[in-house]
Amino acid sequence: MDETALRTLFEELIPFNKLLGLKLERFTRTPAQVVSRLELRPEHIGNALRGMPHGGLLSALIDATAGAAAAVAVGDPERIPGVATIDMRVDYLKPAAGVQLLTTSDVMRSGSRVVVVRSELHDELGTLVALGSNVFNVAR
Repeated sequence: MDETALRTLFEELIPFNKLLGLKLERFTRTPAQVVSRLELRPEHIGNALRGMPHGGLLSALIDATAGAAAAVAVGDPERIPGVATIDMRVDYLKPAAGVQLLTTSDVMRSGSRVVVVRSELHDELGTLVALGSNVFNVAR
């Protein structure tokens, strides 16, 4: 999958990513890694008093970016629609500051049926806000 195809899939063809405003920052094939960026909007805020993004948003960013990394690892465009989250864990470490979030997802293992991905989510100050671990099934 080339960059244009991955960008189109990630930013335009997945309605939830488009709704959030998620953008593909960059990716590599070997090792499989995807970095995404999100400019925060008022509707992303979960704690109005502190102006912090909703925890569900952070989980969604990790899941979407990790899924893209799993798709890059799978490589075969015909198999990518069969990539589905079967397990996910998010550890929230600190509140996010600023108006931009970056998620970096690295494939730890890519087999014929299972892909394991680890993610780090940072705010614009570089603070590590959350860690994620995903397991994806790859349908045959």
